[in-house]
Amino acid sequence: MTKRPVVFFDLDGTLLTSDNKVAKSSIEAIEKLIENDGIPVLATGRPPFETKKLRAETGIGSAVLMNGQFIVHEGEVVSRNRINPVQLKKLGDYATQRGVTLSFHTAEQIFTTNNQCELLKKDCLECDREIPEVDDDIYMNKPVYQVEIYLEDGEEEYQEKFPELHFVRNSPYNCDVFPKDVSKATGIKKFLEVTGLSKENTYAFGDGLNDLEMFGFVKTSVAMENSVEEIKEVATYITKSADDDGIADGLKMCGLID
Repeated sequence: MTKRPVVFFDLDGTLLTSDNKVAKSSIEAIEKLIENDGIPVLATGRPPFETKKLRAETGIGSAVLMNGQFIVHEGEVVSRNRINPVQLKKLGDYATQRGVTLSFHTAEQIFTTNNQCELLKKDCLECDREIPEVDDDIYMNKPVYQVEIYLEDGEEEYQEKFPELHFVRNSPYNCDVFPKDVSKATGIKKFLEVTGLSKENTYAFGDGLNDLEMFGFVKTSVAMENSVEEIKEVATYITKSADDDGIADGLKMCGLID
């Protein structure tokens, strides 16, 4: 088992700047990390199709996607975990009865139950994402790996109603939804098993609640300046924001680049 350093980067609020770009300093820092025999890996709630261009731009060939549901190693899919369609129908019916919008994430596209939802529109604007097409039962025809539920609050009701699923606040507008026993941490564990890499030299950069399990799993964690307090409290280090060369500074804090 090799002990090469492996660094997992969240995307939104971490590797991506406030205008949804990767800072030049971050790209240069990742290039130095690779030169130093480090392995950069994305660890994000985003689906595969939304990360292809970014992976090419940064030279990051591997990714733990959809909060651990879908794993890619050097461009090859090595693990995927479809959500049970029966569970999705129950969730969809329950949410629709309450006027709540969902989006369903496949590997190739996102679909929604209502593309006129204001919370969905705000979230898409913030994520630089096109408004999804409407298809409220896509899960019957294609594998769905993650769901987003558009709520400003009240996700506790859904968590109690659907204990087999995990509802994690992703933004002021929505929560990520995926199986209860899955997280970025389980995805990272699977990635390490598949690649034969050691946990002893693992690092993670993040800013949100869906990074908590990841921070608890890796050996060294780095919270961005803009992180929620729960993340800062458990982080090994706190770096600057992505807008302010935070990725480069964080890698230097970890001793991974000069």
